[in-house]
Amino acid sequence: MLNKERVILMTKMASYEENEGRKNRSVMGYFRGDYVWFQMLKSLIYGTVAFGIVFGMYIFYDFEIFMMDIYKMDLLEFGKSVLKKYLLVTGIYCIISYAVFSYRYAKVRHGVKLYQNNLRKLSSMYDKT
Repeated sequence: MLNKERVILMTKMASYEENEGRKNRSVMGYFRGDYVWFQMLKSLIYGTVAFGIVFGMYIFYDFEIFMMDIYKMDLLEFGKSVLKKYLLVTGIYCIISYAVFSYRYAKVRHGVKLYQNNLRKLSSMYDKT
């Protein structure tokens, strides 16, 4: 005989496994610190590439003026200012990445806990019969 509550619970769990469960399994394969660190490392690499592209576009936008002024400017000071801007941009980007990926991990962990609670509830329903 079918139990309506069990069918509803199993349907809800199957829906979770099919949609969010696949993504959550890959996230829950890591400890929180490892997951956040790995995502921040990827963000640092992407941020470096993005900064390089934007910096290159900035230089090539007024390349003729840049080439005329290159002999007049202090290259060491220019390099320091570029490095400061790079560190500022990547620092802010890493802080934002830390917050975003910590939140995502917590959200996934909450979803997995709900799924595990539903499994326990389903198991107890079977034990009662």
